[in-house]
Parts: sequence; structure tokens; C-alpha cells
Amino acid sequence: MSKARLAVVGSVLTIAVGGVLVSMPDIGSAASPGLDTGAQNNGDCTVTFAIDNRTNATTFTMDYWIDDEPLTGKNYGTGPTGRRPPLTSGIAQATPPWPQYPYARNISPAFQTTQKVDLKTVANLPNPDAATHTVHYRIILGPESQDFVAEKTVTVTGCPNPPAPTTTKPASNGSSGSS
Repeated sequence: MSKARLAVVGSVLTIAVGGVLVSMPDIGSAASPGLDTGAQNNGDCTVTFAIDNRTNATTFTMDYWIDDEPLTGKNYGTGPTGRRPPLTSGIAQATPPWPQYPYARNISPAFQTTQKVDLKTVANLPNPDAATHTVHYRIILGPESQDFVAEKTVTVTGCPNPPAPTTTKPASNGSSGSS
């Protein structure tokens, strides 16, 4: 009678039976989160935010803040918020929506929504003379806090530096100094 041996290596379950190895993903660690977020530096002082949604909720909301600006927006129970891209989670047309249907967090493939923000047009841009900005972003609102996404950052490049001030020489009065 041969004995089976089990081993978990990372997120793979390996079973050895009679010299044959069979591997499969560990179901517990293979579950995808309900949401993921990302931000792409476009190199022209713009950033494109993205939410990859594996839930059936359209109410997850992202906020962001630039450089070291203080968070001064409404507190929804997790502290003050930053600016809004505006971007909320979307779902595929065929997905049964929450709350009309039970909440789900394992829909595949994920549905992606995106929003581009031009930092050159943002009101009260901190450090307006900087060529780069650090943009912080996260998910702050939604029906299930277990699917909120913690703060991430992206460095946005390509922001124009204002031209250096020019110096002008005092105008000459045209006299040569002789009388």
C-alpha cells in the first residue's frame, strides 16, 4: 500500500502518490480580491486611474491626493478623503447588480473602469513648479470594506516647469555722456 504525501509550496498543493507528483493551486490563496486598483503615469503630466472590479457593485469609489497635500474631504468613517478622479467601479452589462442580487466578489473576468486626470488642470496643484508629482490613491467607499484597496502611489512625470524669469537691462536714455 502506497502512502500519499502532501506538501504546500507557496500557493501550490503538491500530492505525491506512488512516485507520481500532482500539483494544483491552493484554493484558499488563489481567490482574487474583489477589487484592485492601478494608476499609469502617461509621461505628459497626466495619470490614468483604473479599477478592476470582480464584484457586482458599482459603488466602490476612489480618491487621490497629490504630493504632501492634506486630506480635507468628507470623512465617510475611514478618515478625511482626498480628491475624486471621479471614478467608481463598473460592471459588465450581463452582471447581476448588487443590491438587487446578493453581493459577489469572484466575477471573472474583472471589469475595468478608467479615468484620466491632467494634473496641469487640477485646481490648487501642490508644488506647481515641480516636474514630477507623487500621486496617492485608494478605494474609500463601497458596500464591503473587505474589498477596499489600501493606498498606492505613482510618480507622474512630464509636468512643465514654468519658464525661468527673464532679466532685463535698464533702458538706455540714448545719450552718449558728452555735452
